[in-house]
Amino acid sequence: MDSATTHPNEKTAQFVWTGFILSFFIIQAIVWSVAITVTARDSSHAVVAGYDEQALRWDDVKRLRQESARLGWIAQVVVDSNADIRNNRLMTIEIKDRLGQPVEGAKIELRAFHRGRAAKVQQLRCQEIEPGVYAATVRISKFGKWQFSGQATVGKKVFLVEQQLAVAKPKGK
Repeated sequence: MDSATTHPNEKTAQFVWTGFILSFFIIQAIVWSVAITVTARDSSHAVVAGYDEQALRWDDVKRLRQESARLGWIAQVVVDSNADIRNNRLMTIEIKDRLGQPVEGAKIELRAFHRGRAAKVQQLRCQEIEPGVYAATVRISKFGKWQFSGQATVGKKVFLVEQQLAVAKPKGK
C-alpha cells in the first residue's frame, strides 16, 4: 500500500474519534457553565456593600469605631419568638449609656441578614417605642445566625452596632 491509498473505514474512524474528543470539550463547557451559573446565583456568597470604600477610608472607619467605643454605650438586639404568616417578627434594640441609662432620641439604621444568605440584606429603620428601646420589623425566613449591623446617631454622637444573634424557629410552628 502506498501513502495515497487509505482504508475505506479510515475516514469514518477519523470522524468518530474527532467527534468523541470534541464531545469531551462540549461536556466540559456545559459543566462549567452550570457551575458558574449556580455559584453566581447562590445568595450565601455576597460582596459586602461599601467594603471597597471602607477599605479606602480605613483611618476614618477606625476613628469612628474608637469614638463609638469611647461612648461606652451598650446595645442589645432581641428578635421576638412569635412570627406572623409572612415570617415577620418584631426586632427590638435597647441602647444604654455607660451609666445604664436609656439613650433616647436616637436615629437607628441597621442591616440584617442571615449569615448563610449574605446577599439577602434587609435595611431596617428603627422607631423608638419606649425610652431607649427601638423596634423594627424583620422578615426571618431562615433560622440560625443573623447579623445585625449599623449605627445609632444622637446629634453628633455615632454608635456602631454589630451583633450576631441566633434566631430560633418561631413558637407554634
